[in-house]
Amino acid sequence: MLAKKYAPHEYQKTAIKLMISQAAAGMLLDPGLGKTSISLGALNILKLKKLTKGVLVIAPLRAAYNVWPDEIAKWAEFNHFSYTMLHGPDKLWSLNEADADLYIMNPEGVPWLAAQLASRRPETWPFDVLIVDESTKFKTSSSQRFKALRSFVGKFKRRYILTGTPTPNGLLDLFGQIFILDLGNTLGRYITQYKNEYFYSSGWGGFTWVPRINAMKEITEKIAPLILRMRHE
Repeated sequence: MLAKKYAPHEYQKTAIKLMISQAAAGMLLDPGLGKTSISLGALNILKLKKLTKGVLVIAPLRAAYNVWPDEIAKWAEFNHFSYTMLHGPDKLWSLNEADADLYIMNPEGVPWLAAQLASRRPETWPFDVLIVDESTKFKTSSSQRFKALRSFVGKFKRRYILTGTPTPNGLLDLFGQIFILDLGNTLGRYITQYKNEYFYSSGWGGFTWVPRINAMKEITEKIAPLILRMRHE
């Protein structure tokens, strides 16, 4: 199948411009609005301007093995991107020897990657840009995958998150995702700070956290400079 010419819609151009202009940005776009092609469009410009040496893409397995490779093959402007998988028996070879533009892995592999990178200087890493596709996989700050990512996320020059459903279980889900972008500058470095400022404890034993009256407004205003939110309508 011949690759198509990539002609982004105006809203996609807006998203690409934001990713180029900011070192950290969240693309909270409804499914079907082209988050992957938008990301590739931005990466294409960054590569042409020599602003990246490589990109780490963390994505669920289906997206890692199908969506990202398919989008690279689909569009003529992105055919030049090389990629390798940090998954399976050859992942260590891929990390050390592949010399690719994109290093694609699944969230479950992040603790392994953290261990591999721990003894290496960031300037020797093959990537300096991070894209977390479906960032809700890191919404729980107590999870092993979040803790592992936290140990090295600050070493990237640019960081982006992608998701269409940023708060599937409520506003608490935002903390881990926004931390990936700004390392805690907006919502606090620790989940306890975030909870104490924007929520109150309720329910049996006080284990249910309920947003304060103005929490949505205050949180939205704080994260607005980092975020592009778009719906189909």
